[in-house]
Amino acid sequence: MRLFIYDTLWRGFLLLLLYVSIQNSVFNFASLDSLTITIGCFLLAERIYFYTKYWQFITMPYALKLISRSTNDARNNKVFLDQFVKFDKKTKTAYFYNRSAINCEEYQINRLNEIVHYLGIHDKPVEVDIKPYKHKYVVLKFYTLHKNIETESPLFHLKKEHIFYGFFKDGKYYLPIQAQTHMITVGESGSGKSNFMNLLIFSLLYNEKLLDFIIMIDLKAPELSRYNGLSYIKFIDNVEEVDTIFHELKELMNNRFQHMKQKNLLVYDGKPIFVIIDEVGTIGTYHDKKIKDSIFANMIDIFQKGRAAKIILLLFAQKIDSTNIPTNVLTNIQSKVLMKTDSDFNMNNTIGTQEDIQLITKTKVADFNKGRAILKDGLTSDKNLIQVPYIRESVQNMMIEFFKLSESK
Repeated sequence: MRLFIYDTLWRGFLLLLLYVSIQNSVFNFASLDSLTITIGCFLLAERIYFYTKYWQFITMPYALKLISRSTNDARNNKVFLDQFVKFDKKTKTAYFYNRSAINCEEYQINRLNEIVHYLGIHDKPVEVDIKPYKHKYVVLKFYTLHKNIETESPLFHLKKEHIFYGFFKDGKYYLPIQAQTHMITVGESGSGKSNFMNLLIFSLLYNEKLLDFIIMIDLKAPELSRYNGLSYIKFIDNVEEVDTIFHELKELMNNRFQHMKQKNLLVYDGKPIFVIIDEVGTIGTYHDKKIKDSIFANMIDIFQKGRAAKIILLLFAQKIDSTNIPTNVLTNIQSKVLMKTDSDFNMNNTIGTQEDIQLITKTKVADFNKGRAILKDGLTSDKNLIQVPYIRESVQNMMIEFFKLSESK
């Protein structure tokens, strides 16, 4: 209330100066009193509207003691309070300023829970993206990412030369096929991992003319066997064949390198190959150590050098600890997707610590709804919160039949 009074008094003082200027014939108006009253009422109404509309933002720095202390000896360690400046309705962004210095980390990590509770968005499907802005500013951008998005027509979301990941703060998230790097997706059972895998596959099938072929490896469940029958897909369901195919892929990669060397190319100029492995941890539990080690050795080699030869691996797993997947495999994967999990190991080896995750979402990973994920781009290292649309099994089967019929025509 004190802030409102000071602000109103300041505008009243400016109004008084205007009135005195008019009285002294600086400005010439027919009715000075009516003009003064009109302007005064307008200023008062504008201030009442502003404080009523944005009261929570205005009072938040006071209530949560969002302050900065000056380190300048001349100011005797003076305290400066953060101030709400404006709210951009178009971008749904709130701007805060401190004339000394603003501590962005206070908003992003230390006081995030208090901020979302004070603003009353802790139980709403609203996320807040907090970033430093210019000099001495912090911006809070609010966006809605609905928890339940179901699509009956996945085909409408697919795009030529792109892979559709789902929805993020700016709408649909697309990645050019040529920009796709090796990727691992981690999430516990029921997190929506299989649904996400099928969504990515639909993008690849939609763009199959741009691909050389696709290898699908499924050692645990018949999830990927539904795609068997498409001419450009090779389906594998036993470990011995996995070992064989990785030897073949390594040889193919070396052949492509020879082609690149002859043409003086940095990246292979032909079509890419995608290798999709569901529940990759199953390989790590195989009884024959020689075969298991051979697969992972070739896998690491492809992870390190395969992207230049346009051989891209997409892995999916529930756990990525060293008992299932060797550490050398994980360190060579550029892109990572984290879905619902209570494993700190999964989090630390994909996105990072709890503090890193707090910079992306106010929700704990263990509390993620089905289809919610954090995506780390392997090229830019950008991290985005996405919601993968749910596709019912019947719709998935319908999509697979559509691609099979399209190929037969």
